[in-house]
Amino acid sequence: MALSDNLQSINVDSPIFAMVAGESSGDTLGADLVRSLKLRYPNARFVGIGGPKMLAEGFETWFPMESLSVMGFFEVIKHLPSLLKIRKNLITKLIALNPNVFIGIDAPDFNFKVESVLKSNSIKTIHYVGPSVWAWREKRLAKIKLAVDGVLVLFPFEPSYYHRYGIPVKFVGHPIANQFPEKPNTPEAKKTLGFSVDASVTAILPGSRMSEIDKMSDVYIQAASKLSLIYPDMEFVVPCVHDKAMQRVKQSVDFYGKSLKIKLLLGQSREVLEACDQALVTSGTATLECALMKKPLVLAIAVHPISYWIMQRLATTQWIGLPNILANETLVTELIQQDATADKIALNMGRLVIDKKLRERQITAFRNQYQQLKQNASELAADAVEQWMKH
Repeated sequence: MALSDNLQSINVDSPIFAMVAGESSGDTLGADLVRSLKLRYPNARFVGIGGPKMLAEGFETWFPMESLSVMGFFEVIKHLPSLLKIRKNLITKLIALNPNVFIGIDAPDFNFKVESVLKSNSIKTIHYVGPSVWAWREKRLAKIKLAVDGVLVLFPFEPSYYHRYGIPVKFVGHPIANQFPEKPNTPEAKKTLGFSVDASVTAILPGSRMSEIDKMSDVYIQAASKLSLIYPDMEFVVPCVHDKAMQRVKQSVDFYGKSLKIKLLLGQSREVLEACDQALVTSGTATLECALMKKPLVLAIAVHPISYWIMQRLATTQWIGLPNILANETLVTELIQQDATADKIALNMGRLVIDKKLRERQITAFRNQYQQLKQNASELAADAVEQWMKH
């Protein structure tokens, strides 16, 4: 056997998988993928940047994952020199190592540059979690095509966007769906949170960013007060992401909702969703979590006028709520900007409480979405990695 043939067989039997995860959700995806790939390649080596879950699977991290977990424009600017230094060193090490494949897990601002340089050096590159081109800036795909050999996406409507640009793509399902029960035990969850099993419980999810909470907290509590005039026995619950958020919501309650039957909890958003009968949600992942818990909802949000103006011009879909985007129809009422008033929120939440057909329509669609998204993501991802790595 020629030396080159021998090296090739060693490389196939003991492949090197390079990965970069930038935050905890990426660490979870990375750990699941490492586990699936290890079953296929027991002698494989896994290197790059990962968090504790990936490390527990035998992953070798060259830099601490926390150094990439920088949120917000000014924070990124402040840490830019160290981020650029890490990226440069990482690229140098990877080119020298020449792994069989590089998998960038989310963190698009960091990973697409790495993928672009590695691809130009004949290293296979895959991006796991396609950026939200379905929501805005679809034209980014022209650049992405130059950086990757394939993209793993979480939603079934995404592949068509990539096909338009001739980018290999694989829908693998959304791992978050595995964290939700097929049949929520609402009575038990109500008891756990101290509600009567017979109570009509409305959850208010004011968002995870302080800018959202500051903007919407007063409006939500005013809407809850109006709703309680129609349904005096209704109880409300607000899961707050941290103490600062809780203090801000408490301020709104003290001012606009003194007579409300309301609980403010620290965290526990999943438990709150399981316990509630309907929810008022800001936007983002919370709308998806609500759908996966099969709970009827109304979406209401207002942002800075300039942000809204920019979003309108870059948007590629008529909805902002993931349940509507998945359904490709207005399944959930979206009250945006000037429509996100206390009166309109109370009116639509009231309708959601009383209109059995509307509730059933949402719940039926949410069950379908749950089944669509609950795939064996890590196995499907490993299938695609194996296929693209070899071609």
